[in-house]
Amino acid sequence: MSTITTHPGTGLPEPAATARVRDSVDELLSDLRSGGWRPTPLEVRVAGLLLVSVAGDGLLTSRRVRGALWEGAVTMVQDNGGRFARTLAGLVPVLDDPQLTGPGIPEAAGELVAAVAAAGR
Repeated sequence: MSTITTHPGTGLPEPAATARVRDSVDELLSDLRSGGWRPTPLEVRVAGLLLVSVAGDGLLTSRRVRGALWEGAVTMVQDNGGRFARTLAGLVPVLDDPQLTGPGIPEAAGELVAAVAAAGR
Protein backbone atom coordinates (compact mmCIF):
# COMPACT_ATOMS: atom_id res chain seq x y z
CA MET A 1 0.00 0.00 0.00
CA SER A 2 1.34 3.40 -0.97
CA THR A 3 2.11 5.89 1.75
CA ILE A 4 1.47 8.83 -0.60
CA THR A 5 -1.82 9.66 -2.30
CA THR A 6 -3.09 12.66 -4.22
CA HIS A 7 -5.21 15.30 -2.50
CA PRO A 8 -8.51 15.45 -4.39
CA GLY A 9 -8.83 19.24 -4.24
CA THR A 10 -5.28 20.23 -5.14
CA GLY A 11 -3.84 17.27 -7.00
CA LEU A 12 -0.80 17.53 -4.74
CA PRO A 13 0.63 14.48 -2.99
CA GLU A 14 -0.41 13.81 0.60
CA PRO A 15 0.31 10.99 3.05
CA ALA A 16 -2.10 8.06 2.90
CA ALA A 17 -2.94 8.54 6.61
CA THR A 18 -4.13 12.05 5.84
CA ALA A 19 -6.24 10.83 2.93
CA ARG A 20 -7.84 8.13 5.13
CA VAL A 21 -8.78 10.68 7.78
CA ARG A 22 -10.10 13.12 5.18
CA ASP A 23 -12.25 10.37 3.62
CA SER A 24 -13.50 9.15 7.00
CA VAL A 25 -14.50 12.64 8.15
CA ASP A 26 -16.17 13.47 4.82
CA GLU A 27 -18.05 10.16 4.68
CA LEU A 28 -19.34 10.36 8.25
CA LEU A 29 -20.40 14.00 7.87
CA SER A 30 -22.19 13.17 4.62
CA ASP A 31 -23.97 10.20 6.21
CA LEU A 32 -24.98 12.35 9.19
CA ARG A 33 -26.41 15.07 6.94
CA SER A 34 -28.28 12.56 4.76
CA GLY A 35 -29.71 10.67 7.74
CA GLY A 36 -27.71 7.53 6.94
CA TRP A 37 -25.99 7.70 10.33
CA ARG A 38 -27.30 9.07 13.63
CA PRO A 39 -25.04 9.61 16.65
CA THR A 40 -25.86 8.01 19.97
CA PRO A 41 -26.32 10.19 23.06
CA LEU A 42 -22.76 9.30 24.11
CA GLU A 43 -21.36 10.39 20.75
CA VAL A 44 -23.30 13.65 21.02
CA ARG A 45 -21.91 14.17 24.53
CA VAL A 46 -18.33 13.51 23.41
CA ALA A 47 -18.74 15.91 20.49
CA GLY A 48 -20.11 18.51 22.92
CA LEU A 49 -17.10 18.05 25.17
CA LEU A 50 -14.82 18.58 22.18
CA LEU A 51 -16.66 21.78 21.27
CA VAL A 52 -16.21 23.09 24.81
CA SER A 53 -12.50 22.18 24.75
CA VAL A 54 -11.90 24.15 21.53
CA ALA A 55 -13.99 27.16 22.50
CA GLY A 56 -10.98 29.21 23.61
CA ASP A 57 -8.77 28.90 20.53
CA GLY A 58 -10.82 26.92 18.01
CA LEU A 59 -8.10 24.27 17.58
CA LEU A 60 -8.95 20.60 17.49
CA THR A 61 -5.77 19.00 18.83
CA SER A 62 -4.75 15.39 19.33
CA ARG A 63 -4.67 15.95 23.10
CA ARG A 64 -8.26 17.14 23.09
CA VAL A 65 -9.39 14.26 20.87
CA ARG A 66 -7.64 11.75 23.15
CA GLY A 67 -9.45 13.25 26.15
CA ALA A 68 -12.80 12.97 24.38
CA LEU A 69 -12.14 9.37 23.41
CA TRP A 70 -11.25 8.58 27.00
CA GLU A 71 -14.63 9.97 28.07
CA GLY A 72 -16.37 7.65 25.61
CA ALA A 73 -14.39 4.60 26.71
CA VAL A 74 -15.37 1.15 25.49
CA THR A 75 -19.05 1.89 24.96
CA MET A 76 -18.37 4.45 22.25
CA VAL A 77 -16.19 2.02 20.32
CA GLN A 78 -18.88 -0.66 20.36
CA ASP A 79 -22.15 1.27 20.04
CA ASN A 80 -23.45 2.51 16.69
CA GLY A 81 -20.75 0.71 14.75
CA GLY A 82 -18.01 2.77 16.40
CA ARG A 83 -17.75 5.05 13.35
CA PHE A 84 -17.40 8.31 15.27
CA ALA A 85 -14.83 6.81 17.66
CA ARG A 86 -12.82 5.36 14.74
CA THR A 87 -12.89 8.69 12.92
CA LEU A 88 -11.70 10.55 16.02
CA ALA A 89 -9.03 7.92 16.69
CA GLY A 90 -7.81 8.27 13.10
CA LEU A 91 -7.43 12.00 13.65
CA VAL A 92 -5.00 11.63 16.55
CA PRO A 93 -1.84 10.64 14.62
CA VAL A 94 -2.66 13.11 11.86
CA LEU A 95 -3.10 15.97 14.34
CA ASP A 96 0.07 14.89 16.18
CA ASP A 97 2.26 15.28 13.09
CA PRO A 98 2.30 18.62 11.25
CA GLN A 99 3.48 16.81 8.11
CA LEU A 100 0.30 14.71 8.11
CA THR A 101 -2.16 17.47 8.94
CA GLY A 102 -3.26 18.28 5.42
CA PRO A 103 -5.17 21.37 4.33
CA GLY A 104 -8.65 21.49 5.76
CA ILE A 105 -8.38 18.41 7.99
CA PRO A 106 -8.80 20.21 11.35
CA GLU A 107 -11.56 22.39 9.92
CA ALA A 108 -13.47 19.43 8.43
CA ALA A 109 -13.09 17.47 11.65
CA GLY A 110 -14.33 20.50 13.60
CA GLU A 111 -17.34 20.70 11.29
CA LEU A 112 -18.09 17.02 11.92
CA VAL A 113 -17.79 17.47 15.70
CA ALA A 114 -20.14 20.48 15.61
CA ALA A 115 -22.66 18.59 13.47
CA VAL A 116 -22.60 15.56 15.79
CA ALA A 117 -23.04 17.79 18.85
CA ALA A 118 -25.95 19.60 17.16
CA ALA A 119 -27.63 16.30 16.27
CA GLY A 120 -28.52 15.85 19.92
CA ARG A 121 -30.50 19.06 20.15
